[in-house]
Amino acid sequence: KDEFFSIASHELRTPLTAIKGNTSMILDFFGKELKNPQLKEMIDDVHESSIRLIEIVNDFLDTSRLELNKMEFKKDILDLSQIIPDVIKQYQVTGSRKKLYIHFESTEKIPSAVGDQDRFRQVLINLIGNGLKFTKEGGVTVSLKAENNFVKILVSDTGSGILKKKKKLLFRKFQQAESNILTRDVVKGTGLGLYISKMLVEGMGGKIALE
Repeated sequence: KDEFFSIASHELRTPLTAIKGNTSMILDFFGKELKNPQLKEMIDDVHESSIRLIEIVNDFLDTSRLELNKMEFKKDILDLSQIIPDVIKQYQVTGSRKKLYIHFESTEKIPSAVGDQDRFRQVLINLIGNGLKFTKEGGVTVSLKAENNFVKILVSDTGSGILKKKKKLLFRKFQQAESNILTRDVVKGTGLGLYISKMLVEGMGGKIALE
């Protein structure tokens, strides 16, 4: 089952990339020829859906690699004073669109850490993205401090919060801390983000939890 899951996900990515690439070229190079607004809207929908599907397939592939212990972790020196603002910058447009802030509360001396830079970015992107997704007013704050030879990174938001009885659902496969599975259509998630983040952080020798 795991092998099928991995192969099927891998095979899906090629046609999806072709759909995404071709619709992107149609919109970029033939936009003026799309005079019918309904046709343009249909192509926009196909393009956006292909992007969402590729993200889902990538989550499936990451899950498969992590569960089969096929993911390698590099040991980079992480310059957090550069990486965190860089990741936040990716969300500035999303945040401003929803009129939300994204703050980085940095200390005078930011400690370095050891980990896989790409995987660390992936976890941070997921946590900040989740914070923005479930926040209507206020915003997201990233802060850090040194604690017991580790760097503790806190991602907090002013969102609706999580019911106490739902907290146990976090970091589990295909689970979201929502009362109804149909809310996935609204938040557009697979329920794999925190599960993948947990395995990535633990793969780098760290810990992740809800405070």
